[in-house]
Amino acid sequence: MKVALGFFLIVFQGQKGDRGSPGNNAGGVIKFSDTAEKCTSSIAGTVSYSTSQKSLQLCDGSHWLPVLAVRKGYIADRPGRHCLDVLNSGQSHGSGLYWIDPNGGSTKDSFQAYCDMETERGGWTLVATKVSPGFLFIKTVFSAVAAATKNRDTASHIHPSMGNWKEVMFRFADVDTIRVIYNRKAGAPNKDKEEFDKFLMGKSMQLTKNVNGFYKYSPADKKRNPSVGFATISSFHFWSNAGISEYHGGTDKWLDMWSSADARYGNNYIYSDNSRARGTKCIADYCYLNKPIWVMVR
Repeated sequence: MKVALGFFLIVFQGQKGDRGSPGNNAGGVIKFSDTAEKCTSSIAGTVSYSTSQKSLQLCDGSHWLPVLAVRKGYIADRPGRHCLDVLNSGQSHGSGLYWIDPNGGSTKDSFQAYCDMETERGGWTLVATKVSPGFLFIKTVFSAVAAATKNRDTASHIHPSMGNWKEVMFRFADVDTIRVIYNRKAGAPNKDKEEFDKFLMGKSMQLTKNVNGFYKYSPADKKRNPSVGFATISSFHFWSNAGISEYHGGTDKWLDMWSSADARYGNNYIYSDNSRARGTKCIADYCYLNKPIWVMVR
């Protein structure tokens, strides 16, 4: 009998027996059981299923070798630390839900997170989602549910065990427009940046600072702006009770995700589909009222 497993062809050969009566085929499924038997030359070529490693094992005559293993991030018992960890392991299947466990301890507290595995090399983990104009998307309490919630208001902050994160991305969920990315190390050490970082990690803030480290990324042509270096957002507001935004009478070129609309100012946007979106749901000059905004980290 020959069984095709991925790119392996395993051949089972034994003595010819008597023809049996027709039986029931359980959907073509073949079940392998675990074994404590030592792999020796006498059983070379046999296969068993290891419950501890969650993979098929092939005896090569001296060792049991894994044939098909459960990929990192595919099940709760084998999570990645975060989306970038799954990507770097070479086991990504593209953007979608993966199991992660940022603290790296017991997998009992692992949870699912949506991962963007495409934008600017990929590896982005969802932190929070903003759909309603007045919704406050960064809060002081962490929510694992927010990591997997893509289409409704869900607030959280960067997981405390992901303290070595490097970038945060702000993007619309289903629009192929330019993303705004914040680089943590650009221009550091800097007190203003440190305060913004703490805000993203869940500390209550009500500050207005000049924050360096921003750039725009275009998925369409895979280019960034500025092409070299990073930009500074002047008078950048990050308030726990209101959101984040450029100075309300400013350029509107970067981020306007405030809790109230741009009533007095609103003429600097490239596109806005609704006046309520101006100032509340704008990324890189584009404002959409009913499209979710994702805050993601890597």
